[in-house]
Amino acid sequence: MKMNKIVILDVYRKSPYRISKDTCGGYGTENDFGKGLPAFLLSRLAKFSLFWPPLAALNLLSEFLNNNQFDSIYSQDPNIIDSSVDFVFVSTSIVCCDYELKTTKELIKKFPNIKFFAFGSFSKFYEERYREIGVCVIDGEPEFLFQNYNIDQKNLNLFHANGTVSSPKKNPNNLSLPLWVNQNSASTKNFLFGYRDGYYPIIATRGCPYSCYEYCVYPLQQGRVVNAASPEKIIDDVNFINQKTRAKNFVFRDPVFSINKKYTFDLLNAFANKGFDKYSFTVETHLNNINEELAIAFYNSGVKWVKFGIESADMEVKKNVHRYTLDNDEQKQRVNICKKNKLKTVAMYILCQPEDNFDTHKTTIDYSKYLETDLAQFSLFTPYPGTPFYEKNQEIINEDDFEKFNQYNLVFKHKIFNNEDAKKELGIAYKEYYLNKILNYAKFR
Repeated sequence: MKMNKIVILDVYRKSPYRISKDTCGGYGTENDFGKGLPAFLLSRLAKFSLFWPPLAALNLLSEFLNNNQFDSIYSQDPNIIDSSVDFVFVSTSIVCCDYELKTTKELIKKFPNIKFFAFGSFSKFYEERYREIGVCVIDGEPEFLFQNYNIDQKNLNLFHANGTVSSPKKNPNNLSLPLWVNQNSASTKNFLFGYRDGYYPIIATRGCPYSCYEYCVYPLQQGRVVNAASPEKIIDDVNFINQKTRAKNFVFRDPVFSINKKYTFDLLNAFANKGFDKYSFTVETHLNNINEELAIAFYNSGVKWVKFGIESADMEVKKNVHRYTLDNDEQKQRVNICKKNKLKTVAMYILCQPEDNFDTHKTTIDYSKYLETDLAQFSLFTPYPGTPFYEKNQEIINEDDFEKFNQYNLVFKHKIFNNEDAKKELGIAYKEYYLNKILNYAKFR
């Protein structure tokens, strides 16, 4: 009996900058760090140093590989599609949305018998555009399809005929092992953090209840209710990846790692008991969750890098977009706790927020230097389609090319800045932060 052939298609338009579809809740980012030589060099470094496919695509591939009815592959090359393929699942984003749609249209015209599906947090916003060309849109996290339905050829045809299929959250413990690592085409890299032997994405918790959902897109696909896999499941996944690839470096793709204190300590203690300090984990969390106890647990369990959003040093700027935060002195104390416990830190900042001006930018840039984190990332405030901020403020959106909604273009009418100003401000932020780091390094050599 012939197995159905499945392709998980993850296409990228050409860009001089790094494109990641797994960042920003699956909407993706395109790392243009602004005007000036330092920003240009950092943009090029990111382009050639960092990549991993969207985790939703990899998890969906694993579910198909775990099902013996399908012959399944992941590819970034649309030319791999031919008449032998039965179903194509297109990974969507905002940063490549029109290119993804164009590529899908061309493939449908060339291969009318293939059934196409679209998934990803942005696909719901583009649902009408996909459905009008005969694509079925998956609403929710696609890897849970197999827990919601009996996935076989007959049901995939029925879903496709319906035009949409819902994939609500189920039990993450019942998801497949990360079988996607067996395919060379699903490769990853992260030279920026010094990881030359593989850098693999994993996820422990989905969903985020924080108030910054006003402009954040993570809840659009994952929801605001936290859904966690057991420590045993995560240990199995990490060990499986290590056994298959020898890789020892992992990035948690949780919206906010350590959002549930008890669960986090259970997971970290399980890691420590398994000797996982031999690995290197990167997590993204909220500084509110960091204290001495957690920092020690991080270090003992192999967490080496901790990323967190600062966004702005001006409290009124953050208040305007409902950013839940600590005061600046308290944030400094939490960063110092990380440093004391040998954790490397990455702070993330957002410029050109609605209440920002040149003075608040200077305050934020000065504060970024004062925090003395190991790395810093600056981006521009982006009112993403589908978020409450976008719905409430459509009259100020002055960009209709959604691929420019990439965190590095100013896509709304700001009271102070235009897009050229914003690019300059980004460049200034990167120059001042990293020049300060270089000077401090030279001072203490």
